[in-house]
Amino acid sequence: MHPSIPEQTKGKKRRPKKRLGQSLVEFTILLPLLMMMLSGLVEFGLALNHYLDLVDTAREVSRYSADDDPIHDDTTAAFILYNGLFYARALNYTKYNLGQARQLTLDEDTDDLVVSIFAVTGRTVTARYPPAFTDSDVARPTCVGQPNGGEMGWRSYCNHASKFSSADVTNLLAPLPSLPANTGVVLVEIFYDYNMVLGLPWITAVVNDPIELHAYSLYPNVASEPTPTP
Repeated sequence: MHPSIPEQTKGKKRRPKKRLGQSLVEFTILLPLLMMMLSGLVEFGLALNHYLDLVDTAREVSRYSADDDPIHDDTTAAFILYNGLFYARALNYTKYNLGQARQLTLDEDTDDLVVSIFAVTGRTVTARYPPAFTDSDVARPTCVGQPNGGEMGWRSYCNHASKFSSADVTNLLAPLPSLPANTGVVLVEIFYDYNMVLGLPWITAVVNDPIELHAYSLYPNVASEPTPTP
């Protein structure tokens, strides 16, 4: 046997140890980065779950409101432009849906439900309800004395205004060939502040905490279809 063979073999055994040590150093360096990425994904997943709950709720409320009447009195059926009970029912159903099914609560100081009704003639929005007014509903104290309705939409807590103008809604309806030229539409928007669960500094350094979530849904509303006379 050659005397050099054991030395070569001994040298070969040292190399894996060097690679193992190098891998441990690299892993130690990368571990904090991996933890930061993982925590970011967890926070994003929680926020996304909340957003999907809001989307589902907006759809449910718009469907619920599709058969309700926002512009006629509940008792006399008189044309009144603003049936406050319609909006109260929409708010109550929103709170019920969020609370019972999804364990979410609207914060009256930061969140909002905004409901708008549109009369559409020839695929163009010709009226938006309710008309602009100064709110005086003591059941919603954050809105007392605040402007409401009109292009802002009906605001449940007066923290936000609709993100859709009447022109925006006209543009949204334009590419829908199955929609009748003359129709009524209800737009439901939910604004919700998602307060981060982890709230770690490397996340809040690049993303605001809370994160404002906005979900909306459009649905036909028979009662607000334009007619020759109210």
